Amino acid sequence: MLRTLIAAGVAFLCGLCGWRSVRLALGITPDSADYHFRLWQAEGEGTGQAPADLELAVTLNPRYTAAWIARGLEAEAAGDRGKAEASLLRAAEIDHLYLPRWTLANFYLRAGDLPRFWTWARHAADMAYDPAALFQLCWRASGDSGEILNRAIPDTPALRRAYLDFLVRTDRLEAAQPVGDEISQVADASDLDRLLRYCDALLARRQVDRALWVWNAMAGRRIIPYGALDPRTSASLTNGELAAAPLQHGFDWRPARVEGAALSFDTGSNEMRLSLSGKQPESFDVVEQYLPVLPNMKYNFHYRRRTRDLTAETGLSWRVLDARTAGEVAAGPVSASSGSWAEQTLTFSTPQGCELLRIVLRYARPPGSMRAEGGAEFTRLVLARAG
Repeated sequence: MLRTLIAAGVAFLCGLCGWRSVRLALGITPDSADYHFRLWQAEGEGTGQAPADLELAVTLNPRYTAAWIARGLEAEAAGDRGKAEASLLRAAEIDHLYLPRWTLANFYLRAGDLPRFWTWARHAADMAYDPAALFQLCWRASGDSGEILNRAIPDTPALRRAYLDFLVRTDRLEAAQPVGDEISQVADASDLDRLLRYCDALLARRQVDRALWVWNAMAGRRIIPYGALDPRTSASLTNGELAAAPLQHGFDWRPARVEGAALSFDTGSNEMRLSLSGKQPESFDVVEQYLPVLPNMKYNFHYRRRTRDLTAETGLSWRVLDARTAGEVAAGPVSASSGSWAEQTLTFSTPQGCELLRIVLRYARPPGSMRAEGGAEFTRLVLARAG
C-alpha cells in the first residue's frame, strides 16, 4: 500500500512537470540507486517482470534493502521462487531490522515452508513493532497454541504481555492460560488493567477457577487492595467494607451508569450512596458483583442501609442470580429506614452445580407509583455461610 501511494504521487508529479523536474526536486540523479528504485515504483511496480530499473538499483547499491525486498516480491509474483528467496534473504542479511524478517516469514508461509516460517517469525518477534499482525500470522500458520508459544513467541516480557493482550482480545482464552499464569506470577502495577481484562474475559466465559486464580495472584502481588478469595474457607464478597474505590472489574463492585441516577462510593465513611432524581428509567441495575460460591450451600447476605425521601416501597431490591443460567436465586426488597441506619439480611441457598453468582442492586418503579426521588446509603455488606 505504501509503495503504491508513493508510485501514484510520483506519477502525478511526472504528469505535471516531467520526470526530470521531479528527480531534480527530490535531489536524485540517474546514476543513483534511489533514482532507479523510484522509477520502478512509478512505472513497473506490480508488473511481475522485475524491471531493469529495479535490477539496476541493487547493482548500484547492493545494500539497498527496500530494493532487494521489492526484487524478491516481484520474482515471487512472476513465479520465480528461487530468485525471490535469494533476494529476500539478501535483504535480511544486510538489514537486521523488522521488515526483512517479517517479509521472509510471510514468504515462507505462502510457500508452505513451515519450518522456515517459524524461524523467521521468531526472528521478527524479537523486534516486532506491530506484534498483533505477527501474532495473527502465526495463528494463520497453526491452530496449536503450544506450538505458537514455543516456536514464535520469545521470553521477552513486553512481547509476552502484548501476546496476552492479543489472546484476550481475540477470545483465545485457553491459549492465554500459560501466558496469563506467567505474567500473573511476576505482575506489578503496570499489569493491573491487563490482568483485570483477562479476569473479566474468564468470568464472561464462566471459568470461575481460572478467574479466581488470576484475581488471587493480583492480591498476592498486592496490585489490588484486597485479600485472596476462597469460597471453600471463607465468604466471597469483595470490598464489603467499601474501604476502597471499586475497580469496576473482576470480583469487585461494578456500578452502572444510568441517566437520572448517581452512585458514588465514599471510602472515608465506608458508604455506597445512591441518588435518584425521579428522572431515572423505570427499572435498571444500579451495581453488581460476581460472587464465587459453593453449590448447595446456604448463605446470608447482610447489610446496613438508610434511606431518605423514599416511600415504604422504595423500588430498590437486592437480587441474587446464577451467573451461569441468569436464573434468579433470591430477591429481597430494600425497606425504607426513615433516615436512620437499619440492618437487613437476605438468606438464600445456591443451586446444584452453581459456583458463581451475581448479586445485583436493582431499582424498579413500584406499580401505581411515581418514579422515586430520594436516596439510599449502604454500608457493611457481608456474605456469610448460614448455620
